[in-house]
Amino acid sequence: MQNYIAIIFTAFLITGFGSLGLKSNILTVAALPLDFLDKTYVFGPIAGVAEDKNGTISWVLAGVWRSSLPSSNDTSGNDTGASFNAAIEMVRPDGSGRHTHTITDFTLLNSSSQTDTNSAFYNGTSTVSLKDGPALDIPTSIKFSNNNILTIWMDPKSVEAHFGELPSIFGIVESPEFDLSIYDQVSMTNGTNHSTLAH
Repeated sequence: MQNYIAIIFTAFLITGFGSLGLKSNILTVAALPLDFLDKTYVFGPIAGVAEDKNGTISWVLAGVWRSSLPSSNDTSGNDTGASFNAAIEMVRPDGSGRHTHTITDFTLLNSSSQTDTNSAFYNGTSTVSLKDGPALDIPTSIKFSNNNILTIWMDPKSVEAHFGELPSIFGIVESPEFDLSIYDQVSMTNGTNHSTLAH
C-alpha cells in the first residue's frame, strides 16, 4: 500500500512540475510583447510601499512600467516622442483591498542629469487613474539611477496621498537583450529545461 501511495505522489509531482513548466513558458512569452524588444522602449517591474509620515506601511505596490524618454542631455527640444506609462497594483499588507492604478499621458516639461551620481531626471505631468476617475495634470517626476533603477514620484496632495505621504515607488530597468535571450532559450528547450528561468 505504501508503494502505491509513493507512486501516486511521484506521478502528481511530475505532472505538477510539467504544468508549471508549461505555465512558465506561456507567461514568459506573454510578458515580452515584440514592441518591447525593438529597443524603442525601456521597461521593467515596479515594487514599493505606501507609507505615512510615521513610516507605517499601508499598501504594498507591484506592477510594470514602460518608457521612451529622450536622453536628458538632448538639447534638440524634440520631446514629442517622450512617453511614460505604468500600471501599479496595490494590496494591503494583510492581503486585502487589491486594486490597480495607471499612470498615462506623461507630458515632459524638463529634464536634467547629474554626472556625479549617473542619474537622469524627468519632470512633467501625467494622468493617474484614481477611485473617482482619472486625475489630470498630476506633477510627476521620474528618475533613472545608473540606468538600472527607476524612481516614480507623484505629488501626494494631487493624488490624495493615496500612494503614501512618502511615496516609495521603484522600478528595475530590464535589459531587452537579457529578456530576448530568455525567450530564445525557452523556445529552444520547448519547456524541457527551466534552469535558465530560476536565476
